[in-house]
Amino acid sequence: MAKSYLAFSAYGQNPSYYLSFPLTPEPMLVLKFGGTSVANADAIRQLISILLEKKQPRMLVVVSAMSKVTDTLISLYQKAAAHDVTYLDLLTQLETKHMEAIEQLVPMSQQIDIKGRIKMIFRELEDVCRGVYLLDELSDGTKARVMAYGERLSSEIVSVAFQHHQLPNTLVDSRDYIQTDNNYLNAKVNLKATYALMQENLPQANLIVAPGFISRSADGKTTVLGRGGSDYTASLYAAALQADLLEIWSDVDGMYTTDPRKAAAAYSIEELSYEEAMELAYFGAKVLYPPTIAPLVAAKIPLVLKNTFNPGHKGTLISANPAPSPQNVKGISCIDHIAVLTVSGSGMVGVPGVAMRLFKAVAVECINIYFITQSSSEQSITIGLAEVDGEKAVQAISQEFAEDINQQLLNPVSLETPMSIVAIVGNGMIQQPGIAGKAFSLLGDHRINIRAIAQGATERIISVVLNTNDAHRAVNLLHDHFFVTVPESSAAPVA
Repeated sequence: MAKSYLAFSAYGQNPSYYLSFPLTPEPMLVLKFGGTSVANADAIRQLISILLEKKQPRMLVVVSAMSKVTDTLISLYQKAAAHDVTYLDLLTQLETKHMEAIEQLVPMSQQIDIKGRIKMIFRELEDVCRGVYLLDELSDGTKARVMAYGERLSSEIVSVAFQHHQLPNTLVDSRDYIQTDNNYLNAKVNLKATYALMQENLPQANLIVAPGFISRSADGKTTVLGRGGSDYTASLYAAALQADLLEIWSDVDGMYTTDPRKAAAAYSIEELSYEEAMELAYFGAKVLYPPTIAPLVAAKIPLVLKNTFNPGHKGTLISANPAPSPQNVKGISCIDHIAVLTVSGSGMVGVPGVAMRLFKAVAVECINIYFITQSSSEQSITIGLAEVDGEKAVQAISQEFAEDINQQLLNPVSLETPMSIVAIVGNGMIQQPGIAGKAFSLLGDHRINIRAIAQGATERIISVVLNTNDAHRAVNLLHDHFFVTVPESSAAPVA
């Protein structure tokens, strides 16, 4: 049968850059299950029960490493690099964990083959770690290679478990389909090459199992997509295959109005736009890895966030056109462990290129900026970045502006920690006056000092920088104001 194609501009790329995707002959559903959803045999059985309920003729399932395994793998190479022989104990613990899952999921008479494959993977991992231990070398490429074992192991076990629970499937290696650059630990995907590989080479199977997070550079080296990258893996498959829907399953009931650990009154949001979800994810809603949304926007594929352990809950639907909501504000997010860095001085006024020099100095050090604001007088620029990058950023910027500081045209670079960024997000805020004023007045009335303020031109997000000691209280105050309705009886004045 001849393939038909749908062309669209790749999100985040030059508008002139177009990709073509084959329209699959049957509806396709892509599902991603996180670490807690494959944490042990019981969790995998729950995953299987969810799939058995599905009526989709074609499905592709992306799985993360078992819960905590990636952290253990990181500890593994760290110990090996430090000549700490106890890395072998960690290796044994990991092998035991995976073997126990096999023994509980696969009939004893059928365990020999899968146990043999898992043992081979562990011997390979042991050889890599022994090399690190003996050679005293630990490159980013080696780190990525070790971290990739988590998804390789979990996908092998999940695939075999499916086979023994009425879910025949084909296991693939995502490294064969996702091509990236050589930034090993947070690789950038070559979308054109990746989509072509998926469209042309993925097997024609009713159920495909694929490991998330892992990828391969153009020269054949294992890379990874960053912590949380399995979500992104799933969205790439969904976009390439023109899936009808992407479901991301974790251990929470979707995306919440704020972090439930910070505000007990938080509740899951029924629907969000792509843009709202991206803003909330970027500003700390860890249920979704921020880059995940981009391929879905381009392909116009809706996303549902669901809870593996509460599958009856409707979760959060993310799409181009969410249902109208009376809520102007959709969520309150917070990023902690932020450093605030300020460059100031009269020598900045009317001088072109100061901002460019600042951002270039930071970019050369591969430091990500979360927050930017500039005074209207041009006398200062303030940026927010991860606290761990604070001192490195100060050194880079101080070096760039050393001559200006020596001539007292600029003040020494100022660094403040620990800080937090609190963000108010919602499409309903667009052209809706008074929301920022209410938020600032509320924080002021409770003696919470705002160090910096930024609002994008889209009016979809208002973010403020606060001292971390005030952030928890600020989130609760804002959440109560925008989301918690006070009954009229309790609001009446007391006689």
